[in-house]
Amino acid sequence: MSDPENFLTIIFMTSLFIQLMYHWRVFQKLPLATINSPQTNPQPVSVLIAARNEEENLPRLLKALKQQKYPFYEVIVINDRSDDGTATVLEEFSKHFSKLKTISITEVPDDWTGKKNAIKQGIDASSHELLLFTDADCYPKSESWIAEMTSNFESGIDIVLGFSPYREAPTVLNQFIRFETLHTGLLYLSHALAGRPYMGVGRNMAYRKALFEKAGFAGDEKYTGGDDDIFVNRHANKKNAKVVLSEDSQMVSIPEISWAAYLKQKIRHLSVGKRYHKKDKTSLANFSLATLVGWILFIYLLLVVENKALILVPFAVRSWSFYSIFTRSGQKLKVKLAYWALPLFDLCYTISYPVVGLIALTAKRIKWS
Repeated sequence: MSDPENFLTIIFMTSLFIQLMYHWRVFQKLPLATINSPQTNPQPVSVLIAARNEEENLPRLLKALKQQKYPFYEVIVINDRSDDGTATVLEEFSKHFSKLKTISITEVPDDWTGKKNAIKQGIDASSHELLLFTDADCYPKSESWIAEMTSNFESGIDIVLGFSPYREAPTVLNQFIRFETLHTGLLYLSHALAGRPYMGVGRNMAYRKALFEKAGFAGDEKYTGGDDDIFVNRHANKKNAKVVLSEDSQMVSIPEISWAAYLKQKIRHLSVGKRYHKKDKTSLANFSLATLVGWILFIYLLLVVENKALILVPFAVRSWSFYSIFTRSGQKLKVKLAYWALPLFDLCYTISYPVVGLIALTAKRIKWS
């Protein structure tokens, strides 16, 4: 090989080594984790849902929450400036759902975003110390969702992180969305299991009211998004955060049905990443860059290097390592995917993620709701 090829091969091998270190030291935590049974001492909990123009989704969620097998809970829906039939839906459910409380918001204070203000209003109105969050376009996978999530609040635990898959549909977009969701879950759940929690998803997470009252949104009230992942990034640590992996603890979300809507959603989600702690941004960037460089150099070197085995064998080791962990993680979380298509999804995600992330980080105006 020429000197440039030797240099690129060294970079290629280094990128694979970095990926393998993440696989074995962090990602492996998820498929090897134990799924604990819920404790038998139920604690009162307030379930909070910030809703804006959700007349189509709320009936499904509220019906499911009404059927939850848990003795001590209330459901608080914050109607945030809706101009559809959300108020009517809440009024009708209030007639036969005694645990439902509603709050109506007509204005947002200066230097606050709509969703953060709605969550703050809901927390202020809550009756219990434990706060469990989800979104209106979701529904629990079982009647034990509340029990599974809240039973993990042991002594010293302030934050509980759950998983929220997307509902299945027979489309390529849906397969990719569910691949990306499992990939995200693998990242934040395995990091939390490794003692390095850095984010959670507002569709399925819980924390103590005292934690919020202590610091709130920590000066992030005016920023779009981050009511979930930035909150966890600010307050979670290896001692006060716990992960729940049981299927009954999951909250299913309704996915986007168009590529344009999905792209807009991802830009919205990734836009808050620039406010993560520096160590978390660096760690995630290192893994993403190593994966991107590994794929690019794999394709390039495969075309120019005479000894193909020198490139194929190490990349095969990397791929076997990742796909094995990814598949076992999906099986643990009961996520059904076309696992035979993992190489294609992996390549597409590796290329699209930094592009969408760059758009999100440079966007000046992002509308959340």
